[in-house]
Amino acid sequence: MRTHPSNRHTLLHGVALPALASNRLIDGISASMVGVFLPIFLYEFFDLSVAFVILWYLLNCLVKLPFFVLGAKIFSRTGLTVSMVIGTLGVVLFHTSYFFVGESTSWLFLMLLGMVGLLLNSIFYWSPFHIDMANLTTQKKRGSQLGIFYAVERLISVVAPLLAGFIIATFGYRINFFLGSAITVCSLIPLFFLPRFHVQYEFGYVQSFRELFSKRFRAMTFSMMAYGAENMVGVVIWPIFLFTMFDGNYVTVGLFTTVLVVIGLFLELVVGKQTDHLSTARLLKIGTGINALGWIWKGLVDTVAGVFAAATFHSFGTIFLRTPMDTLMYEQAADAGHYIDEYTVLREMALTIGRVGMLGLLLVFTSTFTLSAAFFLAAAVSFAINSLTHYRSSHV
Repeated sequence: MRTHPSNRHTLLHGVALPALASNRLIDGISASMVGVFLPIFLYEFFDLSVAFVILWYLLNCLVKLPFFVLGAKIFSRTGLTVSMVIGTLGVVLFHTSYFFVGESTSWLFLMLLGMVGLLLNSIFYWSPFHIDMANLTTQKKRGSQLGIFYAVERLISVVAPLLAGFIIATFGYRINFFLGSAITVCSLIPLFFLPRFHVQYEFGYVQSFRELFSKRFRAMTFSMMAYGAENMVGVVIWPIFLFTMFDGNYVTVGLFTTVLVVIGLFLELVVGKQTDHLSTARLLKIGTGINALGWIWKGLVDTVAGVFAAATFHSFGTIFLRTPMDTLMYEQAADAGHYIDEYTVLREMALTIGRVGMLGLLLVFTSTFTLSAAFFLAAAVSFAINSLTHYRSSHV
């Protein structure tokens, strides 16, 4: 059950949402610089083996799954802000470990240490972040607030992929990991301006896995499994696909990604504003349809011009999908009352299960078909995201 923040931190409540957004936006720059090129780094490190890259991500997800409940029990004691600090330091550990990977004979140990960092981030950062976001956003303005947040996120990260591509091409991956770590450390500062919310995670370990597929959480679970599965194709396969399409040119990959960010910038604001006035369920259905068509288009093209057109169209679908989906998710989390932490933790578990399932399928598909075949898999599962509209937090 959530408790009220102390009086000392109540004075900061007015700046809490900007502080939370600032934390995410600063770290988003780091994620834009490192995240786009991480699959490419692994692809080159493993001698151009897509299978090993997928196995790396699969192991990373499998390791996390048993620890979400433990993480929830811990942040119930430490409070959300302290937990987010620990999770952010996990990203710093990841970046620092991979700074040394390419230059060390102990690369396997360093890779595993980096995975520990990502584990800490997954179990300690994301559920508290979503709990705070659900608590701090305004019900009637939530769509607009998220639209502005995502638009600013795009704006400040416009140059990040291009800058990262230039840095990697000129100085190598190590400097990019170093800068990613430094920027992530800076993202800690806004966390100290957050009110100290506390929650009490009430589900036991076995009960948590049972509740995932119970009647009251089943719709949310299937939706987030689908979203996690679809997202893995974009995170793992899409950057490698671009890298091969552009003949290994880091700067071109970064420039291409930056252009797509700019194109989607203004659409974020429009979709966010409309989310407050139109049915989020209807917008979500439109978004999943456009998103699926975008994936199919990506799977059919084999020229640079075709890839650009398909990626531009798909970015529209992603925005139409993400803003209504997150708005609906935060509404449901806020309406869940004292089960808000259970909702968000189960959501993270469902996302991870979906990612594991998709990565398993990708191992088979990419060994049998071309990389672009993975885009048809993403299109197929994305329609299940609509299941979120059937969840009713009043069932809780």
